[in-house]
Amino acid sequence: MPGHVVVVGYGAMAVDALRHICSSDATDDLVVLDVDAFALTAALANGAKALRGDGRDPGDLRRAGVPSAARVIIAAPDDDGLLTAIAVRSLTESVAVTAVIRQASRRDQFLRAGVDEVLLKLPRED
Repeated sequence: MPGHVVVVGYGAMAVDALRHICSSDATDDLVVLDVDAFALTAALANGAKALRGDGRDPGDLRRAGVPSAARVIIAAPDDDGLLTAIAVRSLTESVAVTAVIRQASRRDQFLRAGVDEVLLKLPRED
């Protein structure tokens, strides 16, 4: 599994981030970590590996293979996402980390926590 992508928090924001960052065949090397059973079912339906767990928990991040991952995409709510970023960096400094945030004012906090790229989630026009 080395070189895979770990997504923490699987929903519309994660899918949008994957489209922005990864190639279309990236689901072969995609591991989704989420606490929500519906999100995990959707991830499995889209071809990803799915693990039930909390991104704030270093043990769950280890099970998802974060120390050997090529990239981690954090698409959890901002407070949880910030704690996830800190937990990821406690395991490895070498993985590329992207966070999708809802509040632009939180950008600097994520960068200080070791996130390499911060994407702002824009409201959808439906």
